[in-house]
Amino acid sequence: MPTLKDVFRTAVAALLFLLLASLLTYNRSDAAGAMKSTAPARGYYLTTGTFDGSHALAACTVGYHMASVWEIHEPSNLRYDNNLGFNLDDSGLGPPTGYGGWVRTGFVSNVSGNTGVVNCAVWSSNSAFDNGTQVNLQQDYINSGPASTPWFGGTFSCNFPGRVWCVQD
Repeated sequence: MPTLKDVFRTAVAALLFLLLASLLTYNRSDAAGAMKSTAPARGYYLTTGTFDGSHALAACTVGYHMASVWEIHEPSNLRYDNNLGFNLDDSGLGPPTGYGGWVRTGFVSNVSGNTGVVNCAVWSSNSAFDNGTQVNLQQDYINSGPASTPWFGGTFSCNFPGRVWCVQD
């Protein structure tokens, strides 16, 4: 038969176990919250100046580079740099809509074809006969129906003076 001392030890051990389990559960949820980044979002902007296709790669300020469409695809995960970028009357802290800029495609060197593949021969051409890709944020985002992206793209002649989308290194 267990003694009173044995029962007391078992009860204390059980309480300590529950307390420890409670603390470990608390620490795990706290650790998960602590894993969230508090770093500022990566910056991006649309240049204020315009550049032909052969000068697009050099358009961005130090600390930024010409953006691939995939780097800026989800603008809500980024921070628009209003100090460096082109702004409109109602831009607030966000990017302008309806104004496009050259963007890297992630494709092979190409000068003829569809939006998303043409890239002014990897941004080395300013020929009127070659094409590159520009994208802009849609203006009619309410009535455009379900879309997989807020971006609208098009092809432009490489001699066209366009703005450039830049993203922080």
